[in-house]
Amino acid sequence: MTPPTEHPEDDPRSSKLPPANQETETGKTPRVWIPTAGVSPKLKIFVIGLTFVTVMAFGVFMAMFLKKIFVDKSESSKWGPQLLIIAEELKNRGLQQQAIEQYENYLASQKVDLITRSRVSLKISELYLELGKCDRAILWYLHAKAAQPKTPPAEDSESKFEECRKRSSPSNK
Repeated sequence: MTPPTEHPEDDPRSSKLPPANQETETGKTPRVWIPTAGVSPKLKIFVIGLTFVTVMAFGVFMAMFLKKIFVDKSESSKWGPQLLIIAEELKNRGLQQQAIEQYENYLASQKVDLITRSRVSLKISELYLELGKCDRAILWYLHAKAAQPKTPPAEDSESKFEECRKRSSPSNK
């Protein structure tokens, strides 16, 4: 057992803390000095500025976090399938150019997987073939092949492009 000390604040088992910057009953100042007299203005400005930046960063983080949680992600992606429906309807009504525009809008506005991109690009290629715009048809055919390189090429694709070139005039390209 350890003998009791003169000052209870020196006892490591004591729960009593020494008073801050005050003299003890014996008139001596404590060994632990806590600066309360003042802090330099530069340090105050730095701490206040750092606190402000931290609070702002936390606010931005919380705003982004809450937006991610509460904003319905399906809201932004719901219009994609409608563009395909519109394009199919325009194609069925014989409005190839308008259908092409809707397919292109779909590809530009959506994050589309490669299989879908290939399928839509082939549809655009077919529509350009119907319009007699062979160069554009070949371009979109190559888009489809680039999106799905392992897919075997359509056997009659090259013949369709050659036939298109033969029947189209330079003004339609």
